[in-house]
Amino acid sequence: MDAAEFRPEDLERITAQAEEMLLRVEEVRKEVDVVVGRGTGADGQVRVAAGADGRLVELAIAPRAMRLDSQKLAEELLRAAQQAQEEAGRKAREVMADTLGEPMPTQRELDDRFSQVLESFESSMDERMRAIDERRRGTT
Repeated sequence: MDAAEFRPEDLERITAQAEEMLLRVEEVRKEVDVVVGRGTGADGQVRVAAGADGRLVELAIAPRAMRLDSQKLAEELLRAAQQAQEEAGRKAREVMADTLGEPMPTQRELDDRFSQVLESFESSMDERMRAIDERRRGTT
Protein backbone atom coordinates (compact mmCIF):
# COMPACT_ATOMS: atom_id res chain seq x y z
CA MET A 1 0.00 0.00 0.00
CA ASP A 2 1.41 3.34 -1.12
CA ALA A 3 1.56 6.00 1.59
CA ALA A 4 -0.35 8.43 -0.61
CA GLU A 5 -3.18 5.90 -0.85
CA PHE A 6 -3.48 5.41 2.91
CA ARG A 7 -6.82 6.61 4.29
CA PRO A 8 -8.18 6.77 7.84
CA GLU A 9 -10.61 3.97 6.90
CA ASP A 10 -7.58 1.78 6.22
CA LEU A 11 -6.44 2.19 9.82
CA GLU A 12 -9.93 1.27 11.06
CA ARG A 13 -9.98 -1.81 8.84
CA ILE A 14 -6.49 -2.86 9.92
CA THR A 15 -7.42 -2.33 13.58
CA ALA A 16 -10.54 -4.49 13.18
CA GLN A 17 -8.50 -7.20 11.48
CA ALA A 18 -5.92 -7.09 14.27
CA GLU A 19 -8.63 -7.40 16.92
CA GLU A 20 -10.14 -10.37 15.08
CA MET A 21 -6.73 -12.00 14.83
CA LEU A 22 -6.12 -11.49 18.56
CA LEU A 23 -9.42 -13.22 19.33
CA ARG A 24 -8.49 -16.13 17.09
CA VAL A 25 -5.03 -16.33 18.66
CA GLU A 26 -6.63 -16.40 22.13
CA GLU A 27 -8.83 -19.31 21.01
CA VAL A 28 -5.79 -21.15 19.75
CA ARG A 29 -3.86 -20.44 22.96
CA LYS A 30 -6.67 -21.94 25.05
CA GLU A 31 -6.77 -25.05 22.89
CA VAL A 32 -2.99 -25.41 22.80
CA ASP A 33 -2.76 -25.02 26.59
CA VAL A 34 -4.46 -28.41 27.01
CA VAL A 35 -2.38 -30.24 24.39
CA VAL A 36 -0.36 -33.11 25.81
CA GLY A 37 2.03 -35.39 23.98
CA ARG A 38 3.04 -38.78 25.34
CA GLY A 39 6.11 -40.93 24.88
CA THR A 40 7.33 -44.25 26.21
CA GLY A 41 10.61 -46.05 26.61
CA ALA A 42 11.99 -49.28 28.04
CA ASP A 43 9.10 -51.32 26.63
CA GLY A 44 6.53 -49.06 28.31
CA GLN A 45 8.29 -49.03 31.67
CA VAL A 46 9.11 -45.34 31.25
CA ARG A 47 6.27 -42.94 30.41
CA VAL A 48 6.56 -39.20 29.82
CA ALA A 49 4.03 -36.49 29.00
CA ALA A 50 4.86 -33.03 27.67
CA GLY A 51 2.83 -29.88 27.12
CA ALA A 52 2.73 -27.93 23.87
CA ASP A 53 5.51 -25.68 25.17
CA GLY A 54 7.77 -28.73 25.45
CA ARG A 55 7.85 -28.82 29.22
CA LEU A 56 7.54 -32.20 30.81
CA VAL A 57 4.34 -32.46 32.82
CA GLU A 58 4.46 -36.11 33.84
CA LEU A 59 7.12 -38.75 34.35
CA ALA A 60 6.49 -42.33 35.45
CA ILE A 61 9.14 -44.98 35.93
CA ALA A 62 7.96 -48.50 36.68
CA PRO A 63 9.96 -50.40 39.31
CA ARG A 64 11.16 -52.89 36.67
CA ALA A 65 12.83 -50.02 34.74
CA MET A 66 15.05 -49.39 37.77
CA ARG A 67 16.87 -52.63 36.95
CA LEU A 68 18.38 -50.93 33.90
CA ASP A 69 21.85 -49.46 34.24
CA SER A 70 21.89 -45.69 34.66
CA GLN A 71 23.06 -45.03 31.08
CA LYS A 72 20.31 -47.16 29.53
CA LEU A 73 17.65 -45.66 31.82
CA ALA A 74 18.79 -42.15 30.86
CA GLU A 75 18.60 -43.06 27.15
CA GLU A 76 15.08 -44.45 27.57
CA LEU A 77 13.97 -41.37 29.51
CA LEU A 78 15.34 -39.07 26.80
CA ARG A 79 13.69 -41.12 24.05
CA ALA A 80 10.33 -40.99 25.82
CA ALA A 81 10.68 -37.25 26.49
CA GLN A 82 11.55 -36.54 22.85
CA GLN A 83 8.56 -38.58 21.65
CA ALA A 84 6.28 -36.68 24.01
CA GLN A 85 7.63 -33.30 22.93
CA GLU A 86 7.38 -34.14 19.23
CA GLU A 87 3.80 -35.37 19.61
CA ALA A 88 2.80 -32.29 21.62
CA GLY A 89 4.36 -30.01 18.98
CA ARG A 90 2.56 -31.85 16.17
CA LYS A 91 -0.78 -31.65 18.01
CA ALA A 92 -0.28 -27.94 18.72
CA ARG A 93 0.45 -27.24 15.03
CA GLU A 94 -2.69 -29.18 14.07
CA VAL A 95 -4.79 -27.14 16.51
CA MET A 96 -3.40 -23.90 15.09
CA ALA A 97 -4.00 -24.94 11.50
CA ASP A 98 -7.55 -26.15 12.30
CA THR A 99 -8.50 -23.00 14.20
CA LEU A 100 -6.76 -20.42 12.06
CA GLY A 101 -7.15 -22.19 8.75
CA GLU A 102 -3.53 -21.42 8.02
CA PRO A 103 -0.17 -21.70 9.71
CA MET A 104 0.15 -19.19 12.50
CA PRO A 105 2.44 -16.29 11.59
CA THR A 106 5.66 -16.00 13.49
CA GLN A 107 6.23 -13.08 15.84
CA ARG A 108 8.74 -11.69 13.35
CA GLU A 109 6.14 -11.77 10.55
CA LEU A 110 3.63 -9.99 12.79
CA ASP A 111 6.24 -7.40 13.78
CA ASP A 112 7.22 -6.84 10.15
CA ARG A 113 3.61 -6.36 9.05
CA PHE A 114 2.91 -3.97 11.92
CA SER A 115 6.04 -1.98 11.05
CA GLN A 116 4.93 -1.71 7.42
CA VAL A 117 1.48 -0.49 8.43
CA LEU A 118 2.90 1.98 10.94
CA GLU A 119 5.44 3.30 8.43
CA SER A 120 2.72 3.74 5.81
CA PHE A 121 0.47 5.51 8.30
CA GLU A 122 3.25 7.84 9.49
CA SER A 123 4.25 8.67 5.93
CA SER A 124 0.65 9.44 5.03
CA MET A 125 0.26 11.66 8.09
CA ASP A 126 3.50 13.50 7.25
CA GLU A 127 2.22 14.20 3.74
CA ARG A 128 -1.10 15.43 5.08
CA MET A 129 0.62 17.69 7.62
CA ARG A 130 2.83 19.15 4.89
CA ALA A 131 -0.25 19.82 2.76
CA ILE A 132 -1.97 21.55 5.72
CA ASP A 133 1.17 23.65 6.36
CA GLU A 134 1.35 24.64 2.68
CA ARG A 135 -2.30 25.69 2.68
CA ARG A 136 -1.82 27.62 5.90
CA ARG A 137 1.19 29.49 4.49
CA GLY A 138 -0.69 30.22 1.26
CA THR A 139 -3.69 31.76 3.09
CA THR A 140 -1.84 33.65 5.78
